[in-house]
Amino acid sequence: MGIFDWLSSLSKQFLYLSIAANIPSLILYIIEIITILRHKQFHNPFYKLVLIRAIPNIIYSFDTYYANRLTILFGSWLYPFYSNLPEWMFRISFFITYYTMMSDFLATIIILINRWTAVEMALKYDRLWKKLLLPSAIIIYGIPTLLYAQVLTIKSYLKNDTSDPTKFAFYLAQGFNPIYDAFPLNFSFCVIFMIICFIINIGTFISYRRQRTRNVASKSTQQINHERVEFKLLLYAILTFLGHVVLALNQVIIFLIANTQGFDLNAIYTQSRGSVIVPSWLLFWASDKLRKKMIDDFWRKWINLLTNAGSIASDTTLVMSQSANRNQQSSQKGQEWHLVENR
Repeated sequence: MGIFDWLSSLSKQFLYLSIAANIPSLILYIIEIITILRHKQFHNPFYKLVLIRAIPNIIYSFDTYYANRLTILFGSWLYPFYSNLPEWMFRISFFITYYTMMSDFLATIIILINRWTAVEMALKYDRLWKKLLLPSAIIIYGIPTLLYAQVLTIKSYLKNDTSDPTKFAFYLAQGFNPIYDAFPLNFSFCVIFMIICFIINIGTFISYRRQRTRNVASKSTQQINHERVEFKLLLYAILTFLGHVVLALNQVIIFLIANTQGFDLNAIYTQSRGSVIVPSWLLFWASDKLRKKMIDDFWRKWINLLTNAGSIASDTTLVMSQSANRNQQSSQKGQEWHLVENR
């Protein structure tokens, strides 16, 4: 058995692992978004780009449950419901998959450029990105729409999965696409994405090393702390890019090898890891201020609610216990008085 046969045979295990990792990561991602929106200190170009990327990431994550995960786990129950859905609901699932992957890659490129300019042009950074933020959003959301809009016109249907006779599962399938089947758009974009990001990362490292060796002795504590924050955010951008490299390589392997041999490497769920799991936990680690605000806004409130609920329950138990003791004492006194009267 080859490596691709082995990976395909573990699709069910990958499914369980991806769900176990995806759900807490998705909750964390949503909490991070709420925290960024609630506090003005995070209304800067970097966090706005994080929000722009988070929207398609979260949409894709929900789509994976609709189009793949739930249909595999609960296919026998869901098939009657899905079979009555209109065809456009199948098409839009494919559109979301293609659209969110490209928008995620474009957002990653722009975030890497954002971190490069934060290192190379620190004095002009805010003014520059106030002008670039709107064009960046148009690029991230607009280009995938233009390239993949035709997916919404292609015939889609349900297809039974006969690979496991002990389970009844189904998945969404597409008819022949004369444009995308003739030109490998996903493959080409994944290769271009990796090349562009590697070039940006090389430029960023060169700029960072040059800035680090400049006037080291004259830096104040505030400057050192600011550079530490910027360095962690830079690591966030680079490490999230590495997560997307895994996804890009998966798409390249699917195009070059897996599809021709009948292997299903989409079952490894690399896009879910790169789009939700890696960005959410890396942002939680990289941004000290965001992490502190999240703890203040959510964690401490939840702890207080649980503590108050526990104290109310314990007080109720104590009152009931005291009442029972008083009733028992009253009953004992009544019995003693009755004995005295009998004497």
